[in-house]
Amino acid sequence: MKPRVSPRAIPPMELHRYLGAHAYLDAHSVGPPKTRFLVWAPLAETIEVHRVGLDSSFALTKDSEGYHLGVWDACGDGDRYFLSVDGGPPRPDPVSHYQPLGVHGPSEVTNPDFDWTDQDWVPPAADDLVIYELHVGAFTAEGTFAAAIERLDELVELGVTAIELMPLAESAGRWNWGYDGVGFFAPSHNFGTPQELKRLVDAAHSKGVAVIVDVVYNHLGPEGNYLDDFAPYFSSDHTTPWGEAPNFDDPDWGIDVRRFVISNAIYWLDTFHFDGLRVDAIHCTRDESDPHVVAEMSDHVTQWSEANDRKVFLIAESNVYDPEMLVPRINGGVGFDAAWCDDFLHSVFATVRPGEQLSNRTYRPETDLAQVLAKGYVYQGTLRKERRRETPNERVKTHGLVYSIQNHDFIGNHPLAKRFHQLTSIETQRAAATLLLLTPAIPMLFMGEEFASNRPFLFFVDFGDERLQKAVVTGRHEEYPQHDWSQGMLPTDPTAFESSKLESKEEGNLAMWQWYQSLIQLRKELRSEGILCDEAIHTQFDAGQGIYRIDYRSPDQVVTVFSRLAPATVEPTTAIIEASGELLLDSRPGATQENELLVNHAKVFRECLMG
Repeated sequence: MKPRVSPRAIPPMELHRYLGAHAYLDAHSVGPPKTRFLVWAPLAETIEVHRVGLDSSFALTKDSEGYHLGVWDACGDGDRYFLSVDGGPPRPDPVSHYQPLGVHGPSEVTNPDFDWTDQDWVPPAADDLVIYELHVGAFTAEGTFAAAIERLDELVELGVTAIELMPLAESAGRWNWGYDGVGFFAPSHNFGTPQELKRLVDAAHSKGVAVIVDVVYNHLGPEGNYLDDFAPYFSSDHTTPWGEAPNFDDPDWGIDVRRFVISNAIYWLDTFHFDGLRVDAIHCTRDESDPHVVAEMSDHVTQWSEANDRKVFLIAESNVYDPEMLVPRINGGVGFDAAWCDDFLHSVFATVRPGEQLSNRTYRPETDLAQVLAKGYVYQGTLRKERRRETPNERVKTHGLVYSIQNHDFIGNHPLAKRFHQLTSIETQRAAATLLLLTPAIPMLFMGEEFASNRPFLFFVDFGDERLQKAVVTGRHEEYPQHDWSQGMLPTDPTAFESSKLESKEEGNLAMWQWYQSLIQLRKELRSEGILCDEAIHTQFDAGQGIYRIDYRSPDQVVTVFSRLAPATVEPTTAIIEASGELLLDSRPGATQENELLVNHAKVFRECLMG
């Protein structure tokens, strides 16, 4: 268990097995296990381990590369400990695997053993992904990993093939969205233990559901961040609006900071059997070195995936189309599998709520949704190039783009945290969801969307520092100046979290749930027939009546999707559509003749061309 080579020589795909505290039992020893410690602290002369409940301490040995290491036989599985840098105050381990008392408390040595039952698990193909984003703390009344297992059958019945967990890294307080993480290797104790997280992933796999986790590497949270006490983790050249930026491109320390983050990415995949990573705000990950740390992460995750014969989904939150993100590394790209493209979301919203923008990018209600459906995107940018509006001549492949009509940002960054149907109507959501689920892009739902939950998803934090509480409120007002925040609930109000907990499906709109189930089932059917793809798509837009039409053509059939979207203020007229074949789905059944379409209404037809 002791590194046979210097820590810097350990491959990033193996480094997580050494960093931090690891309990083990020697092959020839009897009694309690020992614990091996490895801490990067190049500017410190001494690192001492203090076990909670024990008067003595243990000094680690510093090597020539700034790593402190040692094996202590007075500390084992389940023991809690602090680290002291040069005789300073007690601090949690920078690579703690569990913080049972929160970000300021002691770290706990954890047992990595788990009886996995997913040895034969094969994740769905990328084309079969239907992603469901959820916050573990708000997904159930209990807000735990264990409770989340109880709702998996409901998602399977709906047709979901992957759940995407909002960030799990330990962050300050009793509740948080997760983007203020400071304990990168420690799943939030608010949700349960690391073992309970493994049970959730194992249970999901047993039901055919992949599990993706949201990771944040562009900044660390402002409270409980003790990394700088150990090493120069943070940049003096780069800043972010949310917290300190990691020191990825420092000529002296950048290599170790990069290895820290890359080893964390692989830690989630290896230790918890996650099927993918959604990497937050990639365009805000500051790094002037070559390759960019995100591209280097892609390299090492790919190596780990191939070495372990495990398919892994790397998903970038780039917000707009990035022409380099999905290009393989060997061809000069970043090598990710998919990327969030919020152009679809914002174009839909601009169409049904013109004049109200939820982004700092401007979307045009007259043209942008038609462009997204026809070409795939409106804005583009890369890791190092600013976002700009485009009018592409050719359609891009959208099978690697993640579309949605709402997500945690869409809802939570609205002052009243209203959901799509509350800002529009039930009928509008049904029509918009038809486009979402019947395009070649990867669809993503946000928890509760499928039954039109009336619970808000408010932004919530539980910082103990009053200055931080005030800064959060001020920062949100500055980041979204277009909103009137006078009626919004403060993110520091405990009610913000409690009122965001999702109700049961039975308390929601069951007709909406059935509509989503029908759309997902049809999507899977058309996927299996090979017709729901970029190669078969043809789009039209009737600007006069606000009708979006998508035709999927193959030699033996044509599947046509009609969706008419408009603001609530539009006069509710009836439009005539050129429909052929069998009516498969109608978002407002019985309200019209087959060749008629109301405002905020969708229909799907299939015409057989042979036989």
